[in-house]
Amino acid sequence: MFRNVIVSALLIAASIAGADEPEPEPFSDLQSVKAFDQLMSTLGELRATILRDARSDLEAAEGMRFILRALAMSQDVSGDGDPRAPHFARMDTKRRKIGGDNPDGEYDNVVWDGRTDYRITGNRGSVDHLSFTVLAVQPTGRSKSIGYLNERDLELDESGNFTLWLTAEKPDAPGNWIKTGPAAGWGSMLVRQYLGDRSTEELASYEVDVVGRERYDPLPASTDAEVAKALQVVGHALRGIGLLHHYVSPSLGEDPNVFKLRNSDDFGADISSTDNLYVIGTYDFGADEALIIEVEPMDVRFWNLAIENPWHESVDYAQRKTSRTHDEVSVDPDGKIRFLVAQSRTEHANYLETAGHSRGFMTFRWVGERDTKAPLPTVTRLPLEKAVAKARELAKAD
Repeated sequence: MFRNVIVSALLIAASIAGADEPEPEPFSDLQSVKAFDQLMSTLGELRATILRDARSDLEAAEGMRFILRALAMSQDVSGDGDPRAPHFARMDTKRRKIGGDNPDGEYDNVVWDGRTDYRITGNRGSVDHLSFTVLAVQPTGRSKSIGYLNERDLELDESGNFTLWLTAEKPDAPGNWIKTGPAAGWGSMLVRQYLGDRSTEELASYEVDVVGRERYDPLPASTDAEVAKALQVVGHALRGIGLLHHYVSPSLGEDPNVFKLRNSDDFGADISSTDNLYVIGTYDFGADEALIIEVEPMDVRFWNLAIENPWHESVDYAQRKTSRTHDEVSVDPDGKIRFLVAQSRTEHANYLETAGHSRGFMTFRWVGERDTKAPLPTVTRLPLEKAVAKARELAKAD
């Protein structure tokens, strides 16, 4: 901020001294250049917010990386999303894990325009949960759901293939239909896949085509206005993702080591789908401490517990055990499931690690009926050695 003031003062001084005025930058009047400059301003605002909210070197450093990951996702999903030639964009990767993602899931997003009709074709695979949430952007900038399907709703052939139509009028053809049309405006479709066991389950596959258009028909070259609009959308998405730790309840630092029940009524349809239910909390404990989390088993299609850092990134699960599903837990003799959460690995059947983070988010998510009443997990904070001993004792008790 102060740099701009200094530059302005220097320019004024140079003008008073009779120096030649600097030549204007080429192309600086383009809408796209102005939109890019605004995006850079948004990055600076997020940098300031992250550094203000961070409590350690680790949090600040990961926060800088998080901003770039959020920018990369925003560009991949929103900036490069063209409803005239749509494609499914993978939101998270093995390293880019942001937005309170499910590390035992995959997310894909495609943009649509109500003036265009679309056909999605694919195969259901064998995942525990597969869902399609069609979102329409509202004047507020948030989105509302105008259609939802999950693995129970899909019309499948004997090989597990399906067709899904996003059209103004119901087609005279097999498949599921979600009404869009010009009155619906524009928006996106978010696809969720949840896996109980990645080593045995087969991911679903899908692709999208514009009805009545050959897939590889070339589009006109991008215009300045189109690029500017895409950059503006990227900036909006970046701001939303970058501030999740402020507005997704509970906020960072609020009531640590306690779980709260949440669903899409609390989060909004652009964050949570109809049958995705949550118990979410924040954790806060030292390197020489641990948490014992106790929960009753749930009779649902999918559930897991995942650990996140302060910026709502699931902690690096490619190299560490930072989440467990219903297929990956041991049940204690008294019928309860207990997790031992520490900053590093412990010798416990259901251990989870925060990878050196002293605080962040912890999320139970499950796929079930809307009125599912899940008992809130209990959390006990203990010195590390005592927590390990107690967890071991409970696992052996009859």
